[in-house]
Amino acid sequence: MLSIFKIFQDLNNKIPNKIDGFTIANLPKIKNHKIGLSKEGLPLFFIKCENETNEKALDYNLESISIQFNQKCQLLSNDKKIAEGVYTIIALKTDSVDLQEYFLNILYFVLLKLPAIAKLKELKIEVEKLISLFNKFSKLPTKTIQGLWAELLVIEQSSNPEYLIKAWHYSPTDKFDFNDGIDKIEVKSTAKSRRIHNFSLEQLNPNKNSKLIIASVFAVETGKGKTIFDLVKLINDRIKNNEILFRINEVLLDTLNRDFEKAFEHYFDYQLALDSLAFFDSEFVPKIEVSSIRQEISNIHFDCDLSKIEELKKMSTNSLLHKSLIKQTIS
Repeated sequence: MLSIFKIFQDLNNKIPNKIDGFTIANLPKIKNHKIGLSKEGLPLFFIKCENETNEKALDYNLESISIQFNQKCQLLSNDKKIAEGVYTIIALKTDSVDLQEYFLNILYFVLLKLPAIAKLKELKIEVEKLISLFNKFSKLPTKTIQGLWAELLVIEQSSNPEYLIKAWHYSPTDKFDFNDGIDKIEVKSTAKSRRIHNFSLEQLNPNKNSKLIIASVFAVETGKGKTIFDLVKLINDRIKNNEILFRINEVLLDTLNRDFEKAFEHYFDYQLALDSLAFFDSEFVPKIEVSSIRQEISNIHFDCDLSKIEELKKMSTNSLLHKSLIKQTIS
């Protein structure tokens, strides 16, 4: 099956012979909705829709995307046959090839969930999700590319990536990277030669009925390796649930924000990361006891060297979260 981006690239060789026409192409597994090309050579999506209540819908014009509801369109298909109808048009406004490919895939996941002719009410729900997603793209960066790469590596290497993604943090400021409401996983990465990580006081003192595992990995940048998006592709290849795939994109945009495009330029040593990936029971990680801290003192962070701490090789557990980690490590 052709990639969505390849289908879009092929459209650049086709120019509509009518001023008010759009060059379009079919999408895999989708009947009526189409991908198209704007006069500026940017991607468009045409979503076949009907307004069952005749209600008005406000159009959107964001930094990276615009959405126009209920537009009468004349479409020029691959076989030169002209189709006319009412469509909602979603237009991407970025000329970055990397961002185009990434966002085309996101929009394709959305279209897969829609019926052949989308009702305006259900279409607006999906559009609101898109608006939320693309708004995140305009915020300031909140977390490093290295840290996100390490979290994705843990997911990619897990025995149950879907469960880990469901437990993935909803905000980059969450206390733990993975939290299923019972147990926790915190991922730490370093580019140094020793396994030294920075912790907050709260991170090593979870609630007493929760079990916390620390995942530690060496994430070293190289001239050639794997980017964040290489890891995402490896994860996508193992997952069939479109809601879960959309969730990955939410976390990426939430975390990277304006650093999103830069993430395509950062490559990390994948094999070194695999060889160094290790897990530690937080109970054996040196920490500052909460009882020794005066109530007036807060926001405590410290570095901890895990080099001499025994790795978690085998542990009997009933935790669904921890069972989702590497099979040979957690059983």
